[in-house]
Amino acid sequence: MRDYLLAAQERGREAARTGHVSRQVPALADVAATRFAMAVATVDGAHAHIGDSDTGFSIQSVSKLFALCALLRHDPDAWTEVGWGPTDAGYGSVADLERNHWRPRNPFVNPGALVVTDRLLMHTGDAVNATIELIRCGHPGAPVYSDSLVAQSEMVADHRNSAIAHVLAEHGRLINDIDRILPQYFAQCAITASVQTIARAGLFLADRTGGHVVLDAATVRRVNAVLLTSGMYGAAGDIAYRIGLPAKSGIGGGVLAVMPGRGTVCVWSPPLDGDGNSAGGVTAIEEFARLAGWSVF
Repeated sequence: MRDYLLAAQERGREAARTGHVSRQVPALADVAATRFAMAVATVDGAHAHIGDSDTGFSIQSVSKLFALCALLRHDPDAWTEVGWGPTDAGYGSVADLERNHWRPRNPFVNPGALVVTDRLLMHTGDAVNATIELIRCGHPGAPVYSDSLVAQSEMVADHRNSAIAHVLAEHGRLINDIDRILPQYFAQCAITASVQTIARAGLFLADRTGGHVVLDAATVRRVNAVLLTSGMYGAAGDIAYRIGLPAKSGIGGGVLAVMPGRGTVCVWSPPLDGDGNSAGGVTAIEEFARLAGWSVF
């Protein structure tokens, strides 16, 4: 497994040179483009990791996956609020929200993620902590926290999510006040964890034996299906073709991929490609999946 990771790292680092570190979050604009980490966790308890695998990184939209799963623990029918269909309109599209009659297309586009945070806040009183607790379940004792400086940076700079929240509220899609939801959402995106922790945290989506019980089997199947069709936004079809694994990315450079029945693999490589996904991360997972024979197809 470590040999596969080393080979994948070589390909990933090469691909990372073609990308650019996102400046969408000012606090993350100066993260070194050369950082690279990769970890794999299997359902039978094996773990392997290379690179900066002990270093925490801003998981950004990877947190949407764990927030969704935290919500589904409280409300298995939350799909009725966020939908499960793919979209090629981009993760921050207001026009797509309008075309879908103000119901978010899926939980991974920003309108859907805001609704998830809103509902999780309603159920728990603290959506950020509920998301962190779920991540920690897979790696007890690991440092997982929300970086307040990153959250504040997003709060000041991210006008689009504020606009989306107001549109959702106007059409009755939110329960809590916007002034409560947005700080929670930005703090959720600002969660920091290592690739080792994220790989282990996602194992419940791969384990079919019941050894990592977080959600029932039917819900896990649905989450993986939506990950495959929507987790990588407009590049989901390309990822299914190239890699064949359900996956979720974040603009911090993280990518988590799931192989049902086998395990998970997580990569952190900050430079992004034209689709907003980690250029090195996607290529590294593609090479690892090829070598390990991981594909749902």
